[in-house]
Amino acid sequence: VTVDSPDEGYSPRQIASAKNARKAMSMFGSPSAATFKLMVRDNFINNCPVTLDAIRVANNIFGPDAASLQGKMARRPPEHVDSELVEIPPEIGLPFLVSISRNITLITVTYMPSRTTADLKKGMTQIVLVYRRRGLTVTTAMVDNQFNPLRGLVGDVDLNFTA
Repeated sequence: VTVDSPDEGYSPRQIASAKNARKAMSMFGSPSAATFKLMVRDNFINNCPVTLDAIRVANNIFGPDAASLQGKMARRPPEHVDSELVEIPPEIGLPFLVSISRNITLITVTYMPSRTTADLKKGMTQIVLVYRRRGLTVTTAMVDNQFNPLRGLVGDVDLNFTA
């Protein structure tokens, strides 16, 4: 399978005019393609050699102008993880802290050296950090009563003991 080059199907003259269009866009402060088309169409630029077709070909060959997009893309706020099921399965013999997110079905498993309050807090903090590194915010953790000593110790995570 071969990948066609983006300038395939265009004449050398069209490619050269597309390069000139991109050069002119950068000279005018990198406006968006739509704004630059409006400037060319309405003759805002005196003696401009760039045509609307050259702008269209430049967008087809080179894609959107990176300089015109920079700073215009809005950052999306991180997704919130509404609830979390956390448990330590006793059947295995080794203690693990397992979390399953309801909304995005992310599963984390953390080894627990013991079931002390300090180790439970450390395990819960590690799980919350995994979500934060992915840009998510844990708001509620649904836990059983063995996590009762952690009430108020896990930062801004609300521990729900009715699970």
